[in-house]
Parts: sequence; structure tokens; C-alpha cells
Amino acid sequence: MLQQMSEATLTLLLTMLALGAVIRFMPAAGRGRRGKKARSLAVWVGVGLGMVSSLALTIINVEAPKSVNRQTVGLFTLPVGILLAVLFLALIAVRSRRVRALLPGDADDEARAASSMETAVSGDALVRIVGALYIAATLFRAVPTAMNQAVMMLSGGVEIYSTPVVLALVGYVLAWVLVCFVAWVSYRLCSWNNRVWPAAFIMVSLLANHSLMIVRILKAKRWISIPKGAWNTISWFINHEAVFTLAAGLALCAVVVLTWLASRSIPTVGANPAEGRLGRARSRLYKSMAGTAALGYLCGALLITVGVAYGSQEIELSPPESFSVVDDQVSVNLADISDGHLHRFEYTTSGGVKVRFIVIQKSGSAFGVGLDACEICGPSGYYEKDGKVICKLCEVAMNIATIGFKGGCNPIPIDYKVSNGTLTVPISALEASASIFAK
Repeated sequence: MLQQMSEATLTLLLTMLALGAVIRFMPAAGRGRRGKKARSLAVWVGVGLGMVSSLALTIINVEAPKSVNRQTVGLFTLPVGILLAVLFLALIAVRSRRVRALLPGDADDEARAASSMETAVSGDALVRIVGALYIAATLFRAVPTAMNQAVMMLSGGVEIYSTPVVLALVGYVLAWVLVCFVAWVSYRLCSWNNRVWPAAFIMVSLLANHSLMIVRILKAKRWISIPKGAWNTISWFINHEAVFTLAAGLALCAVVVLTWLASRSIPTVGANPAEGRLGRARSRLYKSMAGTAALGYLCGALLITVGVAYGSQEIELSPPESFSVVDDQVSVNLADISDGHLHRFEYTTSGGVKVRFIVIQKSGSAFGVGLDACEICGPSGYYEKDGKVICKLCEVAMNIATIGFKGGCNPIPIDYKVSNGTLTVPISALEASASIFAK
């Protein structure tokens, strides 16, 4: 349960923080119910587009995994999301300057913040459209991964009503509840102050995360070359993606502190008893919101750090199995690998590099064969758990039917043949793969 909850929270938390911040700066079309309706429509259109497209991609990945390359999808969608983020930040910065002059100077931050979103200015429709598209693009980047997590929990002939599966589903659902709550908290806190920087900081954190994803894909495709020192730094951030969520959370924590301080500065004694009661009620509301927000974010921060660390403790790869060398081929008896489980082999090249490859029976006489490495995560290796083949580095579970095909986190395919009761791999193919495993 803890593992599923931690993984889903790590996948979704930063996105939902950004979602709440963006919604705060979606302007209404004017005061009153009609004006707010235009804002709500834009928000729900963005959420709907993001969730429907995420569901469609998940279904395609399940039903026709070979038809979609995740790297290609990322190269098309990530730049779009980044451009929309930059455009939205620019639009709200311009709008904030224009609206500031129209607001009363004697109002407090809460009143000015509310008025700024209900004061209609030219160009608000464009802000709502860009905001809706950004919400859709942002959800599309994170939600399919979370949905795939649920698919993997229920795949492989598992018993849905078994205790482990029920606990895993409970953890998964609780993660969704938590991130949706944090999104609401992000929206409410940002709505109570008349400042752009908290939302901007959160969005920039997500933007930086997406930018590194693009770099990662481009390097995997070998379209760019990065010096080793720079790549080591980039790899650290890629492998510690929680840093971006924690950085975004700092902005939220700062708003929590500001909200708490604001609660202490609210007059609790007025010209009459009614004003005093109103002041005390506002003060309690501010304190309650600040405390609730701090608790929600603390739970999220613990899950994406301690929870992830606990759930993803170092996994030892199974030891390499024996094989024979016949002429220029590595030969493995089919009887030894026809059990539907993952088998790992290791060949030492002429240059002394240990090249690993894996074999798994997919169905009947069909086998999945590939290097114990992928184009994205490198030679980190794969392991088998609960009937699934999982990447050791990113914890993505493979669709076993796609092992042997290029793309995503699938093992890098290599040539092989099945004949006369053996599976053979050319030594030349293993020698050519030495650079992938060379330290």
C-alpha cells in the first residue's frame, strides 16, 4: 500500500500543485455568477481534455503497445507544455500590472486578490484559453503514468480481491485523494494573496522537470551530445525528480507562513461586537487553512521522499545463468528458459566488458530477447516481481509482449535465432553492445 501510494504521489504531486496555482490565475469574465461560469468552464474543459487524452493513451498502450512510442509522444507534447507555461506566465504578469491600477488601495490582500480575478480586462479570454490548454497538456504528461501504474497492479492474472491487491488499490486511491487535496490547497492559498510569484515558482519547477525530460529523450535518441560532467549533474536531477516537487513546495510553505502571519494581524476587536466576531472568525479560518495546508504538504513530502525510499530499496539483480559458446554464437537450451520467467546472461567481450542480456518466454515458442539495458535508463537492468518485468532504475513495468521491440523503457533488442532446441545470440551483436555497459 505504501509503495503504491508513494509512487502515485511522486508522479502526480508536482502536477497538481501547478494545477492549483494555474486555476488561481484563471480570470473570470466579470463579477457575478455569469463571470465565474466562464472561468469554471475553461478549467473543466482543460481538466476534461487532459483526463480523456490520458485515458486514450493508456488504452492504446494496453491494447496496441507497439503503435505508440513514448519518446516520440514526449518530444511532441513536452515542448508544447513548456511553451504554454511560458505564455501563461507572461500573460498573467501583463494582466497583473494592468489590473493593479484598477484595484482599491485600501483593501487587504485577500480582497485585492479576489477583485483582481473578477475585474475583466481585454485579453482575459486568451488567458483562459491558454490556461485550459496548459492544464490539459500538464495532466497529459503525468496522468498516463499514474494510470499505467493501476493497469500494472491489475495485470498478469492477479486476484483482485486478494489482500495485497486490495491494499495496493487503497494506497493508489489515497494518493489521488491526497494530490487532489493538495491541488485545492494550492489554489486556496494562492487565492488568498495578491502575489504572482508563488504560482510562478511552482510552474517554473514543473517547467524545469519537463525540460530535463526533453534532454533525456534527445540523448537517448543520440540526437545531442552532452559532456560527461554535465550529464552526471543532469542524471542526478533525473534520478531525484522529487527535488522539483520539494522546490515547488517551498513556495507553498512560504504562502502558509504568510497566511499564518496574516491571521495574527487581523483585528479581533471592532467598532461593534459583530465586527469583532467577524475578525476572530477570519483569524481562525486563516490559521486553520495554514495548518491544513502544512499538514497536507508534509504528508506529500514524506511520501515522495521517505515513502519512495522505503518502497524502492535497492534490488539485487538475479545472478547470470550459464550458457555455451558454439562457433560465433552464444547458445542457450530452450528447456532452461521455457518457464515464463526472466533469465539473465552475461558475456565478457574481447575488451573485458561484461555485456548482459535477458530472455523471457512470452508465449509458446515466442521469446523476448534484449540487452539488460534500455535507451532511457542505460544498463541499470531489469528484475522480475509478481510476474512483471520491471526496470530497476525507473520502476516502470514492461509489457512482456513488447520485449524485443524498440522504444521507451523496453530492453534494447538484439538479434537472436531459435532452432534445434536452442536459442542463439551472435557474439558480434554482444561485442557491438559493449559501449552500453562500459563504465
